[in-house]
Amino acid sequence: MTTHLIIPDAHAHYQYDNQRFEWLGDFILDRKPEVIVHLGDFADMPALSKHGEGLSFEGRRLKEDVEVTHDALKRMWGPVNKYNARRRKNKDKQYRPRKVITLGNHEDRINRHCEEHPALSEWLDISILNYENYFDEIHPYRVPVTIDQISYSHFFATGVSGRPISGENIGRALCGKLHASCVQGHSHVFDHAERVTATGQRIFGLSAGCYVHPDYVEDWCRGTVQYWWRGIVILHDIDGEGYYDRMEHITMRWLEREYG
Repeated sequence: MTTHLIIPDAHAHYQYDNQRFEWLGDFILDRKPEVIVHLGDFADMPALSKHGEGLSFEGRRLKEDVEVTHDALKRMWGPVNKYNARRRKNKDKQYRPRKVITLGNHEDRINRHCEEHPALSEWLDISILNYENYFDEIHPYRVPVTIDQISYSHFFATGVSGRPISGENIGRALCGKLHASCVQGHSHVFDHAERVTATGQRIFGLSAGCYVHPDYVEDWCRGTVQYWWRGIVILHDIDGEGYYDRMEHITMRWLEREYG
């Protein structure tokens, strides 16, 4: 049985500090989960946003977006990397979790920008974020990955329309539409529901909230941030059939008290 740590949308942004990634890095080293899944939108990429373009684009620079993302990655994985360096020097066993990220719509801003400006595609792509140096697996936007019969994606679509599953009861909708255990980010709200299939297998749907800076407000989310839940989720003792023995949902406030 394995333990999964779920990290929802973090939105590293040059106007907000990255201290929360240090707390998360210390927590990861303390708990040492076997699997770590980031649900995408690790980087915010406001320089490539269409929200407010023409009104406030001046001063938003791609270089700043990339640098703050690199800094967040270093802070998050720094404790584990230092731990492994000491263990390697002493020829002791290192901590090597399976590290997975499913890209989100904010990372996909890079692809959309290149489609609109083809001349940039020779040098501008997802590799500028350096995810390959920190994650073992990078799954494309809107392409789920299934681990221990739990499917993870930035979001799951409602059907042929391609729109994200959303609303007040996202967990229930995930169970009802996908008929499998599924975890998504994107909405930034926390919602959880469970069902039992005709075969007796218990499944669950989880919208995992976000890991966004507490002061974060941008044009695209103004008026909705009060509904967001900030934290991380741990699924303990996963049975390999899409269910767990225990779930922890840990707020960012708790992480700050313990590790700040």
